[in-house]
Amino acid sequence: MKANHPAKGNRIVVLNRWSDGFAAYQRYIDHAANKIAYVCTPNSVAALDTSRVAHVEQLSDILDEEALHAAVRACSSALGGIDRLVALSEFDLIAAARLRNSFNIPGDLPETVVRFRNTAVTKNTIAAAGLRVPRFAALEDLAVAKAATTTVMRFPIIVKPRSGTANIGSRRIETRPEFDALWPTLPLAEYVCEEYIDGPVYHVDGFLLNGTLVIARASRYINTYVQFAQGKPLGSVMLDPGPLNEALTAFSGKCLRALDFRNGPFHLEIIRGCDGLYFLEVGARVGEGEIPFLFHDLYGVDLFALWAAQQSGDKARLATQLQAALDASASSARGGFLMLPEPVGKVFVDAKLLREIPALYEAVFPKPHHFFDGTGGYATLLARFRYRAASEHEIATAIHTTLDNFQYTLAETAARPFTAEPAAPMVHAGRHSPPLLPC
Repeated sequence: MKANHPAKGNRIVVLNRWSDGFAAYQRYIDHAANKIAYVCTPNSVAALDTSRVAHVEQLSDILDEEALHAAVRACSSALGGIDRLVALSEFDLIAAARLRNSFNIPGDLPETVVRFRNTAVTKNTIAAAGLRVPRFAALEDLAVAKAATTTVMRFPIIVKPRSGTANIGSRRIETRPEFDALWPTLPLAEYVCEEYIDGPVYHVDGFLLNGTLVIARASRYINTYVQFAQGKPLGSVMLDPGPLNEALTAFSGKCLRALDFRNGPFHLEIIRGCDGLYFLEVGARVGEGEIPFLFHDLYGVDLFALWAAQQSGDKARLATQLQAALDASASSARGGFLMLPEPVGKVFVDAKLLREIPALYEAVFPKPHHFFDGTGGYATLLARFRYRAASEHEIATAIHTTLDNFQYTLAETAARPFTAEPAAPMVHAGRHSPPLLPC
């Protein structure tokens, strides 16, 4: 599809896999001042405002890199070259880096991105800087890995993909027999295992420019993404100012410097063990789920707008966005979120809270009759809640009050007798914060 409009600004290619409000790139990129082409899936192209788009290429699978390179070549021909490439999904960061390398486009290149997308490379780099990481082993070396799980590591252990997003595919293995049963089912070259560190898990989210923190917030998880994948709620509470907050932010800065990451958004996860802070995971991207909404709603900071301005080379927009983030960095407002996983195989009927919760400012439920098929991602969870208040304690209390007072009704699929299950309070099966082990 072509609708060429002359522009004096940059020639920009956007990789878009989103089919919702995140695809409104006109909020982030001046389509009148620049010449824009998109590479999309058939679903995501429908979400675009194409009135000022110079060219669109559709791919059934953006992860097909051969087809993706051909599509970007077509975009280059339509634009008369490419000055910038914008990719805001973590799933596309490696492909975007390779495209920049192939087409000589400024921005993050493969040697930068691999430090964030390959667990083994990431942890080796962090450990080499003298920072704590859980002991780990690559499964492709079967002899070393199996020895490590018995002589170096103690069960439970965590098995996770070498390259993954948002801890997708991670699982906790409790015993050696369970590990032995899992072993033959895994593509060994694609997985690592690491020791389980007992302690509360935190995440730090923010934006860097030239190696300096523009804005950052440290938060404590209620449960973990591994538990979320097992059907438990996942919550997060921004920490009050204080020594722990400062320590987490400083540790994050050390990790990012070790990875030579200087520009862009980040989401970094940390475990507090009995002997100190341990690096867990990092993404050179905007945090997922409710995190970008909280930054926008609490502080007026759009992390995606910052990232798009940086990637697209729009210095004026970047300067404006950076100043807003700097101004907001001193805000005392605190927030948090709660997400309830999909009850896969069920149909959503309705949901409600039994009482008003002052700190709760947004609750998102699926549409009636929505079928939970397990493929909807964050957009179609059972429920999503966002909170804001003046303190960490108020947010944590609000989250647990929500769990105690949330009722929902589900039904069987249409293929079965359509009888609604009785509404019942959602019981929080996790723990507020794992207690520290005595050292």
